[in-house]
Amino acid sequence: MSQTSVERTLGILLAKVEGIEKAIAQADDQAATHRATVHRRLDEMVGEVGDLRAEVATMKADVKDSKAITDEVKQWKQRGIGALFVSGIAGTAIGGTAMAFVLYWWEAIMRVLRQA
Repeated sequence: MSQTSVERTLGILLAKVEGIEKAIAQADDQAATHRATVHRRLDEMVGEVGDLRAEVATMKADVKDSKAITDEVKQWKQRGIGALFVSGIAGTAIGGTAMAFVLYWWEAIMRVLRQA
């Protein structure tokens, strides 16, 4: 092998090594840019999650208040149904007593009415 062919081969190898170094440097720059983008997006997500937590906490408080009101309205409804039931029983009892009174004394009432 001659001196010039060795120098040429070394030159080719040196150029390839320099090309590989440039490719690695570019890949490192791209990786750094990508990592920076990922970190920025991660920071944004952390902020959004914090906002969502605050909103959920607010919604929980609202739902808790709404549940208390709903439970109170349910109690009113149950009391109303109970009052209607008691009123119905009392009305039936009064009506039944009045009817029994009228049926028992019907003839006496009719006699008084005929004499008048």
